[in-house]
Amino acid sequence: MQPWNALSPAEQTLMRCGLWQSPLAGTVQQYGIDLRWAGAKDAPPLRSYSRDEQRALVPQLAPVVLDLVERGLLTVRIRQGMGAAPTDPVVTGSQLQHVLAEPANWLWSPKAAATFDLHATESACESWHTSALPAATGEGLPGWDELTREQQKVLVCAAEFSGMLTGPFGIWEDLPTELTGTELSEWVDRQLAPLLPYVREGWIEVRHFPVESGEAFTVIPLDDLRTAFADRSLRHDDGDDWVGLGCVFTYTGLAVWRSGASAAWGSRLTFD
Repeated sequence: MQPWNALSPAEQTLMRCGLWQSPLAGTVQQYGIDLRWAGAKDAPPLRSYSRDEQRALVPQLAPVVLDLVERGLLTVRIRQGMGAAPTDPVVTGSQLQHVLAEPANWLWSPKAAATFDLHATESACESWHTSALPAATGEGLPGWDELTREQQKVLVCAAEFSGMLTGPFGIWEDLPTELTGTELSEWVDRQLAPLLPYVREGWIEVRHFPVESGEAFTVIPLDDLRTAFADRSLRHDDGDDWVGLGCVFTYTGLAVWRSGASAAWGSRLTFD
């Protein structure tokens, strides 16, 4: 089995999705994120791919899936229940080629007729389960109980599927309507304080999710966080949907809390 670092960026994305038994839908979007986190020259800007950009990349990624399948590293299964399962039927032959050639199967949709999942084979899991994330020594990391309550809440938020900080489903309180100027800036600075160190270290990425689409997002750089979180139109505090400002662990951040020094974080990322 070749080393993880010998895989191409596309192979790494697809194998990560397979290791985590992720849907094929959304894989192109994840490929763009992986390119950006790796600092690749052909990475997308600080935003998600558009639907057209995703469709244009399907002919590039589909042959990679077929190659990984032929090499015994990946399988594509059609989901039978609510979640991916090793007992789900494997898609093979001409049906597999047809599934991969159809761009709609690669794009996230809440109303998809069928869900196809990527599954890494046993040999791939044994070889790459650890290598799929950057190594993290955990040196200098505080223990879970040494973190403030607000720092813990940020880590929980980044680990959750929704990851919303603001908006109707966010973990942070709404921006007070009466504040302006210096008072507003100071209030935002206090709210951002537990988040900034993680963004500065490259462990967490902050994104704005607009009203228009559940998968579209724009990345908010560190230097723009104060302005973004002071913008009521971006926060969507008065909205009624999964929109607003949220956060996710980068692969570096995932490696940090999954490392031996911070293993307790993984078992404590819940709140009553």
